[in-house]
Amino acid sequence: MVSVYKDADYLAVYKQRKRLLYIFWALTVAYLGFSGGCLAYHISLPYRDPMLIWPKVMVISASILYMVFIFPFMSIKFGRVNRYYKLMGFLSEGLKSEEKNYFYCFEEKALQKDNVDVMGCVFETWNKKHSEWMEREAFWDKEKPLPAFDSGDYVQYVVQSNFIVQYRILQKQALEFQEEDDEVDAEESVEEETSETESQEQVQEETQEQSQE
Repeated sequence: MVSVYKDADYLAVYKQRKRLLYIFWALTVAYLGFSGGCLAYHISLPYRDPMLIWPKVMVISASILYMVFIFPFMSIKFGRVNRYYKLMGFLSEGLKSEEKNYFYCFEEKALQKDNVDVMGCVFETWNKKHSEWMEREAFWDKEKPLPAFDSGDYVQYVVQSNFIVQYRILQKQALEFQEEDDEVDAEESVEEETSETESQEQVQEETQEQSQE
């Protein structure tokens, strides 16, 4: 089976997360050191010295720059990497289930699963109890390229937290969906019903005219 996630993926996101943490702590230590130096300089100045204003200005400016950079950096950049890192760890250790279904289509999703952007993989499975086709949806990580699934492929796949982690195409185009034929049949039935109602109305009008004569 084809594995969606590999050990190299987990190692790469781990190193990226570690590197971002180094940047955060380096900037934080530099900011605290700079602020401590300004404070020490401010204390060393005599009372009512005209230079007292400059340490305050420098600390305020450094604080603004630090906040402007660190909040987007940690909430967007590091936050996304950290969520993906947690997902990778969970997918490698959590319980998995295996299924075999017919692939129907990919469905764009404006949602997140476990704080990760996902694509919907819609499968069709036969329900013996109800004797009808049921829809089964699994999630595909948008960070990964889409698999070469075509409509009707018989696919064996392994899911963890409803994420596809492994897959194998057992048979290409094993099932042909008849949606278009069903729509045509529905349109033909509607046309037949309308023609029948029109003919009935014509017959009624003719009988009424004959009765009046």
